[in-house]
Amino acid sequence: MVNIKRTVRKICKWAFDWTDDELANAIETKRLAVYHNPKKYDAKGERFFDAESDDKLFCINNYFMNCFPPTFTIGKSFNGLVNVPTHLIYKCPKDVKPKQYAYDDKNNGRMVELLTSGVSVIDGLDRLILREIEPVEADPKEITLRLKLATFFAELEPHWPKEEGRNSAHFLLAGAFAKETDVPLEMVREFVIKFCDLTDDDDDELDNRLDCYERQYEAFEKGEELTGIASLAMDQLVGGTKLNPVIFNSFDELKRIDKEEEEERIPYPIITSREFTFLDFPTVDYIMDPLFTNKSTNQIVGPSGVGKTIFGMSIAIHMSSGLDFLHYKCNQKTTCAYIEGELPGADILSRRDSISSNLYDTNKIIDPDNLFILSKDNLEMAGFKYGFNMIAVSRNMSDTEAKDYGRRGREFIDDYLYGIEKKTGNKPFLFLDNITALADIDENRSTDWTPIIHWLTRNKTKGYSSCFFHHANKDGKSSGSSSKERLLDTTILLEELGADTTFNMPGDKNMECRVTFDKARNFGGSKNSKAYLLTMDQNGVWTKYPDLKQQDFILIDLWKKDGIRTVDELAKCKEITLAKGTLYTHIKTLKDMKLISNKDPMPTKETEDF
Repeated sequence: MVNIKRTVRKICKWAFDWTDDELANAIETKRLAVYHNPKKYDAKGERFFDAESDDKLFCINNYFMNCFPPTFTIGKSFNGLVNVPTHLIYKCPKDVKPKQYAYDDKNNGRMVELLTSGVSVIDGLDRLILREIEPVEADPKEITLRLKLATFFAELEPHWPKEEGRNSAHFLLAGAFAKETDVPLEMVREFVIKFCDLTDDDDDELDNRLDCYERQYEAFEKGEELTGIASLAMDQLVGGTKLNPVIFNSFDELKRIDKEEEEERIPYPIITSREFTFLDFPTVDYIMDPLFTNKSTNQIVGPSGVGKTIFGMSIAIHMSSGLDFLHYKCNQKTTCAYIEGELPGADILSRRDSISSNLYDTNKIIDPDNLFILSKDNLEMAGFKYGFNMIAVSRNMSDTEAKDYGRRGREFIDDYLYGIEKKTGNKPFLFLDNITALADIDENRSTDWTPIIHWLTRNKTKGYSSCFFHHANKDGKSSGSSSKERLLDTTILLEELGADTTFNMPGDKNMECRVTFDKARNFGGSKNSKAYLLTMDQNGVWTKYPDLKQQDFILIDLWKKDGIRTVDELAKCKEITLAKGTLYTHIKTLKDMKLISNKDPMPTKETEDF
């Protein structure tokens, strides 16, 4: 008789001191098992876990011997199938607590399990030891991922095209793996090689099949747009259509999960009002007082061509150089990141130079190393063929399409901000110009705005404040759902000037607009929230005016420069087009605004123009 205890002793320690006869009898009439967690049963020994296939068709089992790390393997014979591997026993690394995993198919029941807290039968009755080696140490997460891959490829097999179109099908599948999962390329390759063998693929085509995956993974790293599993599911290659796609439920197990979802939940802290008083919170400080703080999310809104980019970039240049802008005080020099998703790089450069011109002429010190600019041209020159990844994508709220496909685009920007912080030591203030160019959403749906606003709000809590640019609707307000306004701190509206207000400025590198505030959380109701007119000429000179019509400016000029103080005299001036009754109203308004007064001195030759 074979000494069973001596044979098996090579790979394990016995929890009980059985004799050879007892073991032989056990194998004949009972079963031998190992504890996953011996301590749980007050037994000695190391911790193990078991990757098990319960697939009734044994398709998943086909991947066990080739696509998993070789280890102690259990199997059985079934209906003419000889030595089918069903269990892979692994040693658990020290200080690692494996998590139980199971996948159930709604039609076929339990498919796979990762067993971590019971026992695994290793011999006896219908069980066979197929690979008698010491269990190898393995990461439970990796083995779980391999179980998921085996399950998916087994589900995919019956739908795979017989001959023609296989390379196209592999290309679509590779795009799905690259775009929607975090499965490493080398692991995918292992399973694809076995999958090609099981689907009787031509050995001469294997390199072409694997090349599909390498190319798609490279394309994804470069930021190129790829199709997901839905495209494969709707393709006739696998028997699907747009109206009746093939449902690959097991692929959902492989899809990328947000890091927040992977983290173990910890309870919210319980803090009394007294304790709250003595907590040391980060201070909220003004950067450009009172528009932006170091903990704010903001918006600049205006119609096309009004000058949003010139206005926003000017703020960025002044903030990054520690310079006051108009009547706004720059309290602290701030590193800025300006992302322009629409304009060519040459146009951005031209606008930047126009803005900077007057600063250089007036001997202001600009810090060009503290302002970072990124355009589509920069990305394309760096190998990103399709430019920016969208930071949000319109979501059909059905179960299969309610995924946040803009997450990767936001991660690209987060990594960009972290890179700037690493380079400068400062958390940069982010300018996003503009939402229409950087997101593919239905702006009228609040759910499409949710990922953007929550992302920017989370970032401001971390110290990355921001200001995004958006187009105005026909009423001059921010276009789309108003839900986005609720979490904003400041919304600056830039309005086109009408014919009765325009300054008719010369040149083509200038702007003029009316500035109002649709939201001013930190300064609402103060003098800083009042509307005003603003111009910048082609030399970069900014001028701020009261919120008046052109006739008001003429009235002020006549009053101060020419000393004309009565309605009758003013009405006779050819420059005035207002009726007498209207003149009274305008003069009263100008007096209330303290722009003119009966006490104003009569002009002399030295009196300056207004």
